[in-house]
Amino acid sequence: MLEEKVQVRTSARDGRGLFATERIAADTLVMEAPLLLIPGEQRAALQATLVDDYVYEWDEHGTAALVLGVSSMCNHDDDPNAFLWLVPDGLVAQLFALRDIDEGEEITVSYRAEEGSEDAPLWFEVRDGG
Repeated sequence: MLEEKVQVRTSARDGRGLFATERIAADTLVMEAPLLLIPGEQRAALQATLVDDYVYEWDEHGTAALVLGVSSMCNHDDDPNAFLWLVPDGLVAQLFALRDIDEGEEITVSYRAEEGSEDAPLWFEVRDGG
């Protein structure tokens, strides 16, 4: 089972994070999680909650996607070791290793979803996990 390769632990970055419990090779599918879609007309109610920090923009109609499962515990890094891909046809999120991830290493993703958006502002202060 893929989920056995990861565990939620306390992170030096902020709060909790997702960590590898064994070495994960580059290009490995680390896990797959279902998505819950929140219609655009309900988004304003969601924005008043902590949950809004965990959703991804889904479409041009304001729909948000909430990734269910522990992959939502991945913290941001400007040089991430993993990529979370939202699969439109499957309504799932797939977490892939971008490079080898060592046992005990925190699994991180970039919250700047679009390529070329490396300088896009984030809604929080980035902390180094070192």
